[in-house]
Amino acid sequence: MAALKLLSSGLRLCASARGSGATWYKGCVCSFSTSAHRHTKFYTDPVEAVKDIPDGATVLVGGFGLCGIPENLIDALLKTGVKGLTAVSNNAGVDNFGLGLLLRSKQIKRMVSSYVGENAEFERQYLSGELEVELTPQGTLAERIRAGGAGVPAFYTPTGYGTLVQEGGSPIKYNKDGSVAIASKPREVREFNGQHFILEEAITGDFALVKAWKADRAGNVIFRKSARNFNLPMCKAAETTVVEVEEIVDIGAFAPEDIHIPQIYVHRLIKGEKYEKRIEGKMVKGMGGAMDLVSSAKTKVVVTMEHSAKGNAHKIMEKCTLPLTGKQCVNRIITEKAVFDVDKKKGLTLIELWEGLTVDDVQKSTGCDFAVSPKLMPMQQIAN
Repeated sequence: MAALKLLSSGLRLCASARGSGATWYKGCVCSFSTSAHRHTKFYTDPVEAVKDIPDGATVLVGGFGLCGIPENLIDALLKTGVKGLTAVSNNAGVDNFGLGLLLRSKQIKRMVSSYVGENAEFERQYLSGELEVELTPQGTLAERIRAGGAGVPAFYTPTGYGTLVQEGGSPIKYNKDGSVAIASKPREVREFNGQHFILEEAITGDFALVKAWKADRAGNVIFRKSARNFNLPMCKAAETTVVEVEEIVDIGAFAPEDIHIPQIYVHRLIKGEKYEKRIEGKMVKGMGGAMDLVSSAKTKVVVTMEHSAKGNAHKIMEKCTLPLTGKQCVNRIITEKAVFDVDKKKGLTLIELWEGLTVDDVQKSTGCDFAVSPKLMPMQQIAN
């Protein structure tokens, strides 16, 4: 977005020169004025860097799980007391850390996320109608943010076709009585080369809060390893980007080709004072990246699972009762009892059976019909 602003500024300068009687050159867009150059502003107090974020703002918050989150800037928002935020982040932190702190203080009105983690307060607020939640497949979330930074208003993706993401109706907000107050809207669908795609709109923010490793005194930024994650595209997708770093170095300390984000995208910068750098190790909830993994027409999807649920309830069924991760995308199912090949038209075929079990045993624990391969064989380990 910053690059588009400078381009717009350059065009206005050229038009102004034309109107004032200056010579109009065919390629005048190339002669930009250096007066439009903007410098990164450095801060020593994180609260000062975010105190002008208003109530109701959309804030992009970097990180993946608890890796590479802007800890100091999140703490600063907690101190400002800003309310009604829409937070766009891959996840929602945990109960007492990261965005979980802002959820606990009820400063977030809506979360746009891929998964929410093991956050009891998040779950409580969502189910009681206090919090709006827009769950988005992980790859789609990343591309929506990247598209926002590139000035692309929308794009087509196969991810989510045939699921609630495409069909709409997924609860964004509940009423206190448990009914749905706000539901997701259906997506536009188009077919390209025989495959269905859905239209996803880009995401932009009023502010981006980003965690990086180092910055030089000009405001150029580099990330460290996997902490780059969502931080990088978010830098480009917000009107104002605030970056916290672990170290500020002299200009020239790292080579130009090693810079991940040039200073044109970095509006404010602060050196963080403390970092816990927690690693999230609990079970997560939400689709995460699963929808993206199964959406490619060329991907072979193999599902490994327990054959039955608690109480011997069927898990392999004629029709799914839970929201779909992907439609007609599974090629093989492997359980502790059997192996099935899956054909979109013919259905399931039993190809391997655990030693000591019979076909009848598998039929009793399977909630749908299946064919039996004439080459049915015992399950076995694959030799190296």
